[in-house]
Amino acid sequence: MSEKDGSPTIYEMGAKRPAIQLTEEQKQTVRQITLGIKEVDEGVRQAAQEDIIDTLENGHSLNRLITNQEGNLIGYIACEDFAPGVAYLKYLGSTGNTGLNLLREIPAFLDYAQDQGYQKLNFHGWNKRLNHILQRYGFERLRTDSIDSLQADFYEKTFLKPKSPEQITEAHHKSFKTKLIQKFNQDYEQILESFSSGDRETKEQSITHTFQDLSHRLEEQNGFLFTDFQKAILKLKLARHFQKNQNLDLNTIFDAIIETPNFINNDRGSLNRLLEVHQQKTLKKITEIRKRQIEETGNPELNPENLYTTKSGKYYLCRLLNKSQLEEESSYMDHCVGTSDSYINLMKKGETEILSFRKVEDRMPLLTIEYDLKTGTIMQLKKKSDGYLTSADPFGQDIFEALKHLRETKTDTGKTRIIRKVESNELQNYKIKPGYLLTDNGVVHFRDINPEENPLILKTDKIEITPDISHSDATKLIRIFEGVEINPKEIARTPQEIKPSTRVYVGPLFKNIFKDYQNLENIYTSFPEGKIRRGPQEAGGKSNTNLENELRENKINVGNYAEQMMNKPEFITLNSRQTFNLVYLKVSDLGFTSNPTTTELYERAEYFGLDLCPPEVGPELRLKYKDQPLNEWKYIAMKPIFDPDGSPGVFRLERDDNGLWLGSSWTGPGSRWILGSEGVFCLRK
Repeated sequence: MSEKDGSPTIYEMGAKRPAIQLTEEQKQTVRQITLGIKEVDEGVRQAAQEDIIDTLENGHSLNRLITNQEGNLIGYIACEDFAPGVAYLKYLGSTGNTGLNLLREIPAFLDYAQDQGYQKLNFHGWNKRLNHILQRYGFERLRTDSIDSLQADFYEKTFLKPKSPEQITEAHHKSFKTKLIQKFNQDYEQILESFSSGDRETKEQSITHTFQDLSHRLEEQNGFLFTDFQKAILKLKLARHFQKNQNLDLNTIFDAIIETPNFINNDRGSLNRLLEVHQQKTLKKITEIRKRQIEETGNPELNPENLYTTKSGKYYLCRLLNKSQLEEESSYMDHCVGTSDSYINLMKKGETEILSFRKVEDRMPLLTIEYDLKTGTIMQLKKKSDGYLTSADPFGQDIFEALKHLRETKTDTGKTRIIRKVESNELQNYKIKPGYLLTDNGVVHFRDINPEENPLILKTDKIEITPDISHSDATKLIRIFEGVEINPKEIARTPQEIKPSTRVYVGPLFKNIFKDYQNLENIYTSFPEGKIRRGPQEAGGKSNTNLENELRENKINVGNYAEQMMNKPEFITLNSRQTFNLVYLKVSDLGFTSNPTTTELYERAEYFGLDLCPPEVGPELRLKYKDQPLNEWKYIAMKPIFDPDGSPGVFRLERDDNGLWLGSSWTGPGSRWILGSEGVFCLRK
């Protein structure tokens, strides 16, 4: 259709016309039009008259007569084929006052020619004005042809550039991989559907967290190929693994994939088999390392540091000091603590200690313990082959005794070791009854615990502070878990109980709780795991360049997308320093029972009295939050910034084996926030 007046062009797509048969009157008009084209050499015009008429009548599908609204002939297009798929625009002419009409027809002519299957159009340009017009539509000058004293430039337009055999093969492979990705995604969804309703959410979260962590590490690995094809395979294999397994060591699986990258190039092979191969290769390396150490030193082993021998005299707790001892522990215990550099590097940085609980009789390890010095957390407590401690193990009370006395020992820096908690997964097979706690003195009901004795709390069953529990019991639980002494009248379990003197609230969030009750010292959505933390954070007065330099000076890793986000116009920094009160909470704390979209999350947070953070809070908090636990992620709740690919994202704070990171996470319309994810909001001023 015409862009000017909406009237049809002579090249209506799909229209079929009979071959042109010119009347004598039309032939005479064609001759007059041809002779009137002053831009073309007169000798060429004279010689071409009869050939134009013959060409118009040759039956070519692109031949057309151009007429005005009154039906008078005002121009023509005449073509001929000299090669398959190539149309030669032999003649194109019009009366001097019909330039606009001709310009209307050229785009339609090109579309129609391509629709008819032509790959190329070419012509000899005798008319310089027309040559310039056609160049605007993609015709390129290729050469100049000469016949006697006449010269004309040869022009050509290619609709579909012929592909090389290599390009064709690559296109076939790409199409094949696309279909495979679709199949892998279908298989993945089928596996999710196979999980029972009670397990699906937990399993899916484990798969998602593991996939995100591995994907981030692999994408940051220089020279490692990790395309959408490999991602689909990795996600499928993770789903298969979690069908039959509960856990997966991220450090080991990452090392194994880097060592055997072909593992994610096809969907065959299980993660368990990959880990077996990795273990075999690692043991071979360990043998070579030990051999080299013996050759170099003659005595590669030092005795581990003995920290405590239990009162029974049967067991002792020791600290492993070097890579050789880690390797020996792995060989005995059939796990990964000595099969990669991850743990030894953390030990060298003073962030982690690896402890071994052993029998005195033969020094055989029974438990390997990963202790995070920064957070005072027992991260792992594993038996042989990554087994979990149970109440049936005969040495249970001895290990609890040893952990209690670990708090009386000192680190290499002279600080007393602190144990604040044991990761809940590590004691998942140690069953206790509701209302009871697993302590260094065994399983005890919380009412029988004396907080003055500073007991080591290892595990609790679900103990909720609800409106049904007495204020005195609630006060005691807060003292046991938080070490905070409060008056029973200073705790509220419902919004109606909150008074000006209330210090602690335990219960579901309600409208404007953060806005209207900023005097509350502690808020729990559930006790004790649902504690919502708050804290000040300064931001402002720095440009994005200043922030990038500070991150670099503090040896903080910045992801590619995060760096690009900091250089987008939407990353606006404040002119002066301001203090923001940040609120740290999990998605589930906001009352969600299924993973919400970004819009749903932000609307719910606003309802409770929270605001989004300025984008610069992400880099500023990254600079301050240097004691982040290993493998923890925090997401900055902020207005998403679009990266160069057009994908909206927010800043993500994390720590892995390579250190602290300022990364980014996609927050597109279809993405959802996992219930266990922790977001950082601003307290509304």
